[in-house]
Amino acid sequence: MMFPKETYFNGSNKRKTRSLFYELASDQKEDCIFTIKEDDTVINGKKYISLKKIYLDLVANDPTEYEFSRKVFGSWEIWEAIYKQRDFKVIIEKWRSEVAIKIKSEAIRSIAEEMRSGGRSSFSAAKLLLDKGWIDKETFDSKTKKKQKEKEEEENKEARSLLLSDAERLGLRLN
Repeated sequence: MMFPKETYFNGSNKRKTRSLFYELASDQKEDCIFTIKEDDTVINGKKYISLKKIYLDLVANDPTEYEFSRKVFGSWEIWEAIYKQRDFKVIIEKWRSEVAIKIKSEAIRSIAEEMRSGGRSSFSAAKLLLDKGWIDKETFDSKTKKKQKEKEEEENKEARSLLLSDAERLGLRLN
């Protein structure tokens, strides 16, 4: 645990959440120990620890966030109370998304190393890299469908234009 347990509770033994973060705390900043910025920050001579930096370092190897919560807060319940805060949900979703990208990046690097090693799976690793196997299939499929739909709409416009010109040439009127 990074700080003594009492750091995370107020005088009434109620869990602190927003008041732990410089950016989210109300006027009273004396309880703040963290910042949501990329790096540790010093404001008015006081150092605020970047929870984002700690999160990205620890959660890539702990996608459940359990070990992270134990190391930083000494408790899953404290972390759960923090990430359920309305303002913090958006922030955490961005961090989780960045962790997913970090994990994917490390996996691709490992695959590339396997390919270079010339080991038993190097051919499969090379094939995966050539096929861009790291691209999210759903995202890829939706982009392909969108392009296909745009192409169909363009073809429909052209066909309608040709039809209208033929109708006009024949003296017909279409709506």
